[in-house]
Amino acid sequence: MRNICFICSGALIILGGVGYFAWESIGATKQSVTAAIPAFVGIPMLIGGLVAMKNKMAGMHIAVLFSLLGALAGLGRLIPSVIKGQLDGPAPKLVAAMTVICLLFTIMAVRSFIGARKARLAG
Repeated sequence: MRNICFICSGALIILGGVGYFAWESIGATKQSVTAAIPAFVGIPMLIGGLVAMKNKMAGMHIAVLFSLLGALAGLGRLIPSVIKGQLDGPAPKLVAAMTVICLLFTIMAVRSFIGARKARLAG
């Protein structure tokens, strides 16, 4: 799970970097700090993955906490945009990508937690 954490957090950091530093090439009208929000989710996830190298349970719980927060924040931005039909431009695409990455990691982590608990109770 740590490797998946590193991959997902790296993808979020890159996504945030692209949104903030390459704003012209993705079609944004101006540079905005909010475009870096995926990186603000990815960095604590990366820290959680690094903590998991010493204390697996605590580190992975840190990582999945921030992943869940990123997924909820993304859904909180996407649902009103979908209802209003405002899906044009790069912002909804960045939010959707962050939401998908965070949701996938959260689901995989929860499944791993359940499997680990079952194995611990069986053994």
